[in-house]
Amino acid sequence: MPQPQDNARVIFLIVLIFWLASSPDSGPSLIAGPSVIKNRLARQRHALGILNSTQWGDFAPRLADDTPEAEAKYLNLTGFREEDGYVWEDLPRFKDRCEEWSKNAVGIPEAAEPVWQNATGVVHGWWRRANTSIPRYHSSYNLSEITPSVSWVGANSEWGRNVTGAEGKILVRIEDNQDGATEPEEVDKMVLDKAEIKAREVSATINLDDIEGSGSSWEMRLHGVHWPRQGAMLLTTTSEKFAGIFGLPHLTTRSDYFESSKALLNRTLDKALKKKEEHTFTDQTDPWSSTVDAPVTGYNPSPHCEYLLYIQVHPLDQDMLGVQPSLTGPENVAKAIQDIENELRFPQGTGHRRIPRLQMSAVVYSPDCAFFLETKGPPAYAPVDGLHLVGLKQEVFLHKISTFLLALAVIVFAQLQLLKLQMRETSTPSTLGRVSFYTGCMMLLADGMLFTGSAAWSFSASTTLLPSLAVTCVSFLSMTVGTFFLTEIHKVQEPEWRRQERERERERQNTPANTPNTTNSTPPSNARRTPANNPPPPSTSPPIIIPSDQDVDAEIAQVTGNTNNNTTATLPTPVTAATTIVPAAENLRTQLSNIFGRLLLIGISILFISLAAASWRPSFRSAYFNTVLFAYLSLWVPQIYRNVYRNCRRALSWRFVVGQSVLRLLPVAYFYAQPNNFAFAEPDPAAFLALAGWLWLQVWVLAAQSVLGPRFGVPRGWMPDAWEYHPVLREDNVEAGGLPIGLVSAPGSPTTTTSPEDGRGGKKTSGNSHSNIHFIDCAICREVLEVPVVRAGCDDPAAGGVAGVFARRAYMVTPCRHVFHSACLEGWMRFRLQCPICREELPPL
Repeated sequence: MPQPQDNARVIFLIVLIFWLASSPDSGPSLIAGPSVIKNRLARQRHALGILNSTQWGDFAPRLADDTPEAEAKYLNLTGFREEDGYVWEDLPRFKDRCEEWSKNAVGIPEAAEPVWQNATGVVHGWWRRANTSIPRYHSSYNLSEITPSVSWVGANSEWGRNVTGAEGKILVRIEDNQDGATEPEEVDKMVLDKAEIKAREVSATINLDDIEGSGSSWEMRLHGVHWPRQGAMLLTTTSEKFAGIFGLPHLTTRSDYFESSKALLNRTLDKALKKKEEHTFTDQTDPWSSTVDAPVTGYNPSPHCEYLLYIQVHPLDQDMLGVQPSLTGPENVAKAIQDIENELRFPQGTGHRRIPRLQMSAVVYSPDCAFFLETKGPPAYAPVDGLHLVGLKQEVFLHKISTFLLALAVIVFAQLQLLKLQMRETSTPSTLGRVSFYTGCMMLLADGMLFTGSAAWSFSASTTLLPSLAVTCVSFLSMTVGTFFLTEIHKVQEPEWRRQERERERERQNTPANTPNTTNSTPPSNARRTPANNPPPPSTSPPIIIPSDQDVDAEIAQVTGNTNNNTTATLPTPVTAATTIVPAAENLRTQLSNIFGRLLLIGISILFISLAAASWRPSFRSAYFNTVLFAYLSLWVPQIYRNVYRNCRRALSWRFVVGQSVLRLLPVAYFYAQPNNFAFAEPDPAAFLALAGWLWLQVWVLAAQSVLGPRFGVPRGWMPDAWEYHPVLREDNVEAGGLPIGLVSAPGSPTTTTSPEDGRGGKKTSGNSHSNIHFIDCAICREVLEVPVVRAGCDDPAAGGVAGVFARRAYMVTPCRHVFHSACLEGWMRFRLQCPICREELPPL
């Protein structure tokens, strides 16, 4: 029969599987899927035909201030029709803003400054929201009329991706494939120069954080066209209610942009549709879907806001580029940019000192949800408020990630070496009993989560494959060694846990609620005692010597219980009895499997919650990660409690404690204190200082326990009694046996007249009038040991203070009343928990 923990884990897995199986799936089924895909492809083929038959100026919607008699032109495309009701009245405003952005960045089109020709990279910045001239809400649209063949879910509720806050953050990942389709189409690379390319297909993934509004975060995929020579890009979302990619040429700002993008899209869209039509059954994805995780069109899609994104690439920093256009001309600047791009893409060893950053400005226009988003930067905003979108080229970004992963692998390897050295020092039952099992569990949990994350990253990594494999390998080794270390700790401390469990069970049984009523069964006091009712005298048994690393309390309790019961209890237990003795090895494996199973479940839960937290409100997301890191950096709290509970100190070496603290804090410092980290996380110095201060406070507490004692400042009744190896010695405790052997001397004995220079015992009066200094030979090192003893009838006020604590740290007194140097006895007890003189069992430190 499985253990209760196994039952709980199985129930949790069943509930998780049921939840995943019962989650709504709006994707098409295997039978109805091909018909849904064919209908979608038919609509897209019709939209492509509309694009082929239209010219520049065929889409000229009515403006907000136009009269009803004014001529307006619309397209027969979903979302571009007049009856659809989209806010196309602000399209000229969007185009004017795009041209203004381009002019501020690169100048007039006739003399534009050279920019990056390949804009692949990651940029981020802040945006500011502005309303359109005419407001629109989800209730302003009738989706059944816009898309009669599509059934929408939640059409009458708030749409997704609806930005309502005044400002927020944006992250853009651009995929500008230099080998992608271009206009004109390259036939011979020797004849057609790259500089003559007019347009190239591009795609981007953007993350929008509505910080001041709903607090939500959205991720979406956009497709469009890039004009490399001008550094301009226009991208759009595409869905069942908006044929964005098929009407994109009509949203451009210039006629030459229209012609090049139309020629490019006619060819690329037709090629993509032909491929989809040939694989209707096997490939049901929509290549222009804006949903990143689920690009398959479903039966019942949910409506969301549509986006138009215009991006203008900014010129490079001339100081970092090392070329001045006023002296060498823009042609040499373009040649220098091309050399950098060629070196980044095909490294030849002719690298530059520093790669200029990637900077862009962007304008976002939502024609159905009626709002604008503009990046914050000059000239509308001061440079301190924002620099539009700033980031790194893809090659530099991946190099930064690889460097971080390699550094992380080195950090984990250093943690592994510290753990191996610590295992070498704590290789005996006495030393293993001091180490906190839960501190090791927290380290193992962190290493296991790192191994899982790096292994998952390795499956999809290409450029960063080798660094991620290095992190995976080192974290696996660290996790393996940590598991072995925890197993050894569990073997030593498991008997202690069983004794504690039995003590708690006895306390529960001895409570008044569980005590049986024995009033009627008690014989009267004047009753004549007979041999039958006289209880037999308790039988004396010889003392049992129990090694410190074994637990036979259960066997002793069982034998004692059988002796106190009636005579039938002394009979052999039948084979069918419910009480069985589980073998120690099998019991150990079961307990370890339960413990490691819990750690695995906790780690997986934290990983899934952390992935889900990426889309939370920024304040909630920050609070969650701060809480997780606070719990992770509390790894020395269990060790502090273990020291107090066991009255032990120096369980771990200072090299291990300080080294692990520094190494485990370094990755946190990278994201919390480094402003240019690859995750573009906002630095939070206050939170980092709080986390680092909390970690080092624990280290200082461990240092105080090592110097002042584990229970210094802890009330006596808060912890169970433990043997004090550094007691305050008094001369008037002789009759009570309080002074150690060797310090008790009768009048006239030789120890009272000899001097310490003779190598034998003696005493002298100390500078303190309340105590004497006794001399005795340490049986381990054979050197003289000075022991302060309070005089009879005196009370030394300094004995309980810090000075008295330091004085008592020089010696240790065993329960068998032998005294040794502290360093000598601690070194001895690392290997044997027996007195070096009388071989009496010693309590562990």
